[in-house]
Amino acid sequence: MGNSAADLVIVNGKVITVNQNFEIASAVAVKDGRIVAVGDNDDVKTLITPATEVIDLDGQTMLPGINDSHMHAPFFGATRPPLALDLSFPQVQSIGDIVEAVRVKTAEVEPGEWIRGFGWDQGSLEECKNDPSMFPRGSDIDPVSPDNPVILTDFSGHTILVNHKALELAGITSDTEPPSGVIERDAGGKATGIFLELGAQALVTQFVPILTREEKKEALLSAIGHLSANGITSFTDAAIGPGGEAYAYGVMSAEFIDIYRELLDGGQLAARATILILLGDYGALNYDDLKKGLESFPIPRDTDPEWLNFPGIKLFADGIPLTYTSWMNEDYISGDFGHGVSVLPGETDEEQRANLIRMIKLVHNYGHQIAVHATGDRAIDATVDGYVEALAEKPGGDPRHYVVHGDFISPEACQKLAGIKGGVAMQPTIEAMISDFDPAVVGDERAAYEWPTRTAIDSGLNLTSSSDAPITVPNWRLGVENAVLRESLVSGTVSGPEERISVEEAIRSYTINGAWQDHQEDVKGSIEVGKVADFCIIDKDILTVDPHEIKTIGVVKTIIGGKVVYEASGE
Repeated sequence: MGNSAADLVIVNGKVITVNQNFEIASAVAVKDGRIVAVGDNDDVKTLITPATEVIDLDGQTMLPGINDSHMHAPFFGATRPPLALDLSFPQVQSIGDIVEAVRVKTAEVEPGEWIRGFGWDQGSLEECKNDPSMFPRGSDIDPVSPDNPVILTDFSGHTILVNHKALELAGITSDTEPPSGVIERDAGGKATGIFLELGAQALVTQFVPILTREEKKEALLSAIGHLSANGITSFTDAAIGPGGEAYAYGVMSAEFIDIYRELLDGGQLAARATILILLGDYGALNYDDLKKGLESFPIPRDTDPEWLNFPGIKLFADGIPLTYTSWMNEDYISGDFGHGVSVLPGETDEEQRANLIRMIKLVHNYGHQIAVHATGDRAIDATVDGYVEALAEKPGGDPRHYVVHGDFISPEACQKLAGIKGGVAMQPTIEAMISDFDPAVVGDERAAYEWPTRTAIDSGLNLTSSSDAPITVPNWRLGVENAVLRESLVSGTVSGPEERISVEEAIRSYTINGAWQDHQEDVKGSIEVGKVADFCIIDKDILTVDPHEIKTIGVVKTIIGGKVVYEASGE
C-alpha cells in the first residue's frame, strides 16, 4: 500500500456527509488528519493495513464535527462549579432556590470572600415568570449573606444581582449614575441590587477579584472538555480582548489570547477556535475607543488558522428583549422603552444609528470581518444598513459580515444582508427558554416571530446555530430539536410554528454554515475528500428519530484531525 495506506478507517456507519447534496455514505478513510476517501466499505478497504486504526460504527450515525458558531468559552468554564454556583434551570426554579444556594455556599466560605453564581432565568423563576417587572433582588439574599459580597449573573449575562455587601464595597449610593445601562432603584432611590447591561454592571464587577491565570486556564480547559463531550470540534469565541478586561472578573480578557496559544502549542486545544476581538472599554462603544484599539492592539496573524483564527471584530448595538434593552422600532408592552436604548453614544436614535454605521465603516476599512450583537429590529436595521454602506464605499473582498442573535430581524433586513453575502448567528435554545415569557414583554405577534430561522433561510441568508454558552449549554442536539419544533423548554407550548426549519437545515446550520462563517468551508464543515477529519459519532439516527427525542441523542465519540478526543464511557 505504501503511502496510500490510511491512518484511520471508519466503516459500517450512516455517514451524513453534509455535502452539497446531503449524501449518505457508510465509510471514511483518513490520512495525516485529512479525509482521503468517502463512500462505502469497498471504497476504503484497500487503504487498510495492519497499522491502520479501524473503527466499526456498527450502524451508528456519524456527522461532521459540530461548529458552535457563537459562544464564550472561558466565560462558560468560569460559570460552572467549582468556580461559580450553577443557578440554571432546572436546578433553580424559584427565588427561594437562589437564596438556598447562596445560604449553602456562604456556610462553606470565609467571611468577606466573594460568592459568584451564574444562570438564573427570570422567565423560569416561579415568582417572576408571569410578571416581567419582578426580579430576585438584594433584599432576598441579604439575610443569608450578611458578611459575604455576592454577585449572581443571569443566564443572558445582561443582568446581575448583588447583595448589600457588594453594593457597600462598590460604593453604590443613591447618587451613583452609570455611564450606560441601568441601576434599578426602589421608590426611595436605593439600589435594589439589579444592574442591567455592561456599563452599569462594571460599577460592581470592577471590585470582584479577577480570576488568576491558572483559574482562567482551568475555565478554558473545562469548556473545551465540555465541547468535546458534545461532539463540538469548532467554535467561535465571540468576545476576547482588551475590551473584556474588566468584564465578569476577567472571563473575556486579552490574556486568553496567550492562553489559547499556550494550549495550542501544548497540544491541549482539542477544538478549532475562531476568536472575535473585543476592543475598547466593554466592547468599543464609541468611535474613538474603537479607532484607538484598531491602531494599537496587535491582532495575531502568525497562528495556524485551521486551529486558531482571528478574522474579525465584535461590536455591540443593543442589549436583549427581556431587560428592555433591545433597540426596537416599536415600544415594549409595558411602555415607551423601545427607543433610545442602544448602548451606543447619542441623544437620539438617529445619532446612535449614525455612530454605529460610522464604527462599522471604520472596521470594514481595516479589512476585518464584523459581527454585531443586535437583537432589536431597529438595531438590526442600522447594522445591516451599515454593512451595505461600508461595502458600497469600499467594495471587494469577501468579509461575510454578520448579525449576532438577530432576534427580530425583518424579512427586508434578511434580504439586504443576503444580498451582500452576509449571515446571521442565531441560538435556537434561547428561543425555547424565553418563549413563554416573551409575550408579556413584546406581545404575542412579535414573540412568535422572534428568532425567524425559516425567514432567514428562505431569504438566502447564511444561518448558523449556536449556544451562546454560558447563556445555554452547548448541547447542539437540543438546539436542533428546538429549531425543528420551536417548543418551550418549560411549558412545551409552540411559538411561531411557521418559523420551524427541517432537521437537515438545522444540521447544516451547526456544520457547513458555521464553516462558511469562518471562511473555512473548504477546510471543514462536511465530510468530503481533502477536508479535515473532524467527526461526531452519535448513538441514534438523527434523520429518522422522533424530533422530540433528538435532545436525548448521546455522543459516542468525537474525532478531530483524525484523533479521538472524546469517547463515552463503555465504548
